[in-house]
Amino acid sequence: MSKKNEIVKNVKGVNNVDFRRTWDKAEFADKAKDREDKEKKDEDEAYEAKKRKRLERDPLHQGLIVARANLKARDYQIDLASKLHKTQVVSVTMPLSQQAGYYCNVCDCILRDSQSYLDHINGKWHNRALGMSMRVEKSTAEQVRNRLEEVKKQKQGASSSAADFAPDGFEQLAAAAQQKEDDKRSGKRRKAESESDEEEEIDPAMAEMMGFGGFGTSKK
Repeated sequence: MSKKNEIVKNVKGVNNVDFRRTWDKAEFADKAKDREDKEKKDEDEAYEAKKRKRLERDPLHQGLIVARANLKARDYQIDLASKLHKTQVVSVTMPLSQQAGYYCNVCDCILRDSQSYLDHINGKWHNRALGMSMRVEKSTAEQVRNRLEEVKKQKQGASSSAADFAPDGFEQLAAAAQQKEDDKRSGKRRKAESESDEEEEIDPAMAEMMGFGGFGTSKK
């Protein structure tokens, strides 16, 4: 055996015929399977940790309430614009509530944009942490009538106090704008008539001496 063939034979994974590297497909398949199993295990562990965290904040699971209440409307205004156009220095060592984004103190989590924040506070897990289910109370016909009466009274009160925002306030604003436009036109018309009268009062002889021949009249 020549020295060249002996060197090729001693190199692991090299084909002695065409000198190309060969791969053990079974070995790499096992590595890929191990990697997939590890990723799946990490995902399952993360999901279980998240589930335990949710149960710890669930008042029903803690025994603080006997049954979940029906879904209710919020009685506060959501603040989404207080941090707009502001600069804030943040770091990973800061508390979660002081980091960039929208913080939910109920679920102790941070949402990076307003849309995600709204989806979160309207979602199932957030409302579960508040002790509510996603079911809403069915309103009776009497409740609907009472609600409509309340809305009607609110609109009537708003129209009397602020016509700009009332349904019939548009007509008042339109009438005021029309009156303002009419006054403006009348003022222009009176000004034009006044200037015409002044032109007619100029003495023709004096106008001719000043070089304004025929000013204010058609006669020479």
